[in-house]
Amino acid sequence: MTLKKYFFFIFVFLLSCIQVFATHNRAGEIYYSAVPGQPLTYNVSIITYTDPTGGVDRDELTLNWGDGTSSQLTRINGPVGAGGIPQGEPTGVAGIKYNVYSGTHTYSGIVPFYVISMTDPNRIAGIENMTTSVNVQFYLEDTIKIKDPSIYGFNNSPILQYPPIDFANINQVFYHNPLAFDVDGDSLHFQLVPPLQQQGTQVPGYLYPDEVNPGPDNNMTIDSQTGEIVWDVPKQRGIYNIAILISEYRNNIPMGTILRDMQIIVEDTDNIVPEIAEFSDTCIIAGTTLEQIVNATDQNLNQTITLEASGFPFEVDISPADFTANNNQAFANGFFSWNSVCEHARRQPYQVVFRAVDNHPIPLTALKTWQIKIVAPPPENLVATPVENTVELEWDANYDCAHISKFKGFSIWRRDGSNPFTPDTCDTSLADKGYIQIASGVSGNSFTDEDVVPGILYCYRIRAEFAETTPAGFTYNEYSSMPSNESCGELRRDIPVILNASVLSTGVNNGEIFVSWAKPLVTVDNLDTLQFPGPYEFKLYRSVGFTENNPVEIASFTSPTFGGLNDTTFTDTGLNTENSPYNYKVTFKSNNDVLVGNTENASSIFLSINPSDQQLQLEWEVDVPWRNDSFFVYRYDDVLQQYDSIATVVDGSSYTDFNLENNQEYCYYVVSVGQYSGSNVPSPIINLSQETCAEPMDTIPPCRPFLDVTNLCDEIGPEENACSISEELNINNLRWTNPNNNCEYEDAVEYNIYFSRFPEGEYSIIASIDDITDTTYQHMPELSISGCYAITAIDSAGNESDFSNVVCVESCPCYLLPNTFTPNNDGQNDIFTPILPYRFVDKVNFQVFNRWGVKVFETTDPMLNWDGTDLRSGRVLEEGVYYYRCEVFSQSLEGSKQFEVLSGYIHLFR
Repeated sequence: MTLKKYFFFIFVFLLSCIQVFATHNRAGEIYYSAVPGQPLTYNVSIITYTDPTGGVDRDELTLNWGDGTSSQLTRINGPVGAGGIPQGEPTGVAGIKYNVYSGTHTYSGIVPFYVISMTDPNRIAGIENMTTSVNVQFYLEDTIKIKDPSIYGFNNSPILQYPPIDFANINQVFYHNPLAFDVDGDSLHFQLVPPLQQQGTQVPGYLYPDEVNPGPDNNMTIDSQTGEIVWDVPKQRGIYNIAILISEYRNNIPMGTILRDMQIIVEDTDNIVPEIAEFSDTCIIAGTTLEQIVNATDQNLNQTITLEASGFPFEVDISPADFTANNNQAFANGFFSWNSVCEHARRQPYQVVFRAVDNHPIPLTALKTWQIKIVAPPPENLVATPVENTVELEWDANYDCAHISKFKGFSIWRRDGSNPFTPDTCDTSLADKGYIQIASGVSGNSFTDEDVVPGILYCYRIRAEFAETTPAGFTYNEYSSMPSNESCGELRRDIPVILNASVLSTGVNNGEIFVSWAKPLVTVDNLDTLQFPGPYEFKLYRSVGFTENNPVEIASFTSPTFGGLNDTTFTDTGLNTENSPYNYKVTFKSNNDVLVGNTENASSIFLSINPSDQQLQLEWEVDVPWRNDSFFVYRYDDVLQQYDSIATVVDGSSYTDFNLENNQEYCYYVVSVGQYSGSNVPSPIINLSQETCAEPMDTIPPCRPFLDVTNLCDEIGPEENACSISEELNINNLRWTNPNNNCEYEDAVEYNIYFSRFPEGEYSIIASIDDITDTTYQHMPELSISGCYAITAIDSAGNESDFSNVVCVESCPCYLLPNTFTPNNDGQNDIFTPILPYRFVDKVNFQVFNRWGVKVFETTDPMLNWDGTDLRSGRVLEEGVYYYRCEVFSQSLEGSKQFEVLSGYIHLFR
């Protein structure tokens, strides 16, 4: 149902809400779009829904561009008025008019963001959920994030297809969906926020609609992904405004926001909301036809239901969706059909909103938001074929969607062993199924994998990849096709396969490692002994570390015949297995030193331990060609006098042993259990790490305290100054929390108190307190009480916490001058000084002038010490009135800073 039809049905209610002074904004939003080829230029449209009956109308609105400039945007819609300017579009009922204002602006450069905004007085009167709405400004804003288009592409705001005015009924569930779509394919996030009256300031007295007559059956929510609003249920008749903040993201990078200010009109009738039968969101493959029957019913049997559908699928340029409806009394059904094509596939799902609207004078609406994900079809008929020392992949040529501009080639995915899952149209991922991407951007219909070794069953799937592309060739809003079928291949076994590099003994110079390997196979398609005749030789090489590095030959085994070459194990001795891992490889030669091939390198497992408080964190590293499926952790049991298994780690290479005694030694080793995925390889493959020991120790600092600092300056009232307090002011009182009272770790035993004269200065310890229950301290800084403090807590192991919150305090200088003195050498009041004591003043600029404006005295000494003589001639000045000006400086957090200027008159008597 169109908005115009809504307004016709709501006519009586709106007339009752119109007031003669209504001015005049109901709802609106701002849209922006980038001008192609001009990366800093944007077209902007302001959309408003207004009440024209109060005698207020705007042919122009002022838009602030967010860069310090503004423009008058002229209305562009509706019939042309007497002044030649369009007058907006009536909606078929008094009280609501639709207006569009448009303009273009070019920014001077790329900055993090611009906030474009419009402010207009005023809103309509009588909005229930804000204070005196008729006196509240109407404010809209968008955030434009201008990013380098060569990297991120151009950006346009989302478009909201359903108007920002809707209607509800008391005690009936209200549904609304703004029907947002983003032409760039960016993802959108929706949230309810208070409407604004200016940037950063919400309207006064705002309540969310469900906070008016609140209760357990009065709740308003918004779906952050679809934007669907549900108000379950309105409790009070009236007009309400809400705001929807819509944020758009491209590859998880924020691209901009728009703020919709929306109005909901709630009436009190006996009408009942229609119902739409449920059906699920769906995912389909591009090229298939999606069909869906939609049924709606109404408990008011005498009412006719109008069923309609809207959304981006109806707006696409190629093969748009179609919806036909049969509208009847108390029942309606519709048929949705969409012949999808490759161009429809994209990263984000499409959204279709079905609405069932009854024909009551105050119509109510049922809403169903349907998400449709369209994915590109999979590449077909993938075949993996081992060829020599490679695996060649081939799939059907002429991929169905290779013709569209977003196609970026194929990605190749591989895993060790098979995962014969059936792909799901709603889930195109492969990484979570054990596959690793080994290539991307592959054109054509073939690929050769050269990074393969014998003994492993390599299983492959491929996907077609798509993305938008910037002018510089950067991609964004990437998405993938359905995965292909899985195809696997295994190289021939004409070389040995290494199986073990297992530590037998741990030592600095007497460690031992057991090494073993499997012979090549001489069955069909494996080693050809006619091509590679005897004699045969295995050579074993060792390197220090996890990878090959200056390998050293440590053993060789020969035989004139292949059947006699049965030595496939070796124990390597005299090693530093305590501190180093080792890796090994075996070469296979025939016919007097003709190299047939090498095994892959395999390292021993190396275990390391990181001590912590009452726990030990075990981590191990290993580099082997087979797949390790699990690791068993063994710890030495002092009671049993042997190692015992304490944990099994299936996913990962670390384990933390908790609840241990600090400063007690614990010893461990790790056992790996793995396998080659290929055929005819011994399994399982078991290897041991070296043994290593460590002691838990407290390395965790206490929680930090929370600090508060006060002094007598805090007691100075608004009408007082520092001189009104007679007590000693140069004391800062520190008080803080005991971290043992609210921390998981209750082992703090002392505190360090830090002080710095300036916030950015260096902090030094001014005191340490060894009583953890003593949480106060008094500090008397020199010159000034201004400065910054922080507290740390230290535990029994010497671990020091982070700084507490840093608290900085300013001084409150006291400096007053008298207005008379008598320099007559009678020993009383002969010297002009400030009223004592003064506080926290480190210098002054004090000047005295006679009645002709001639300077007769000056000093920077805060004590002044003027004896009534002229500063130049030294002569005694005559009685009279002298003018002074005194700039007073105090030590503050910013250094020596002028805090006041005193001026007045001094009466000099003799």
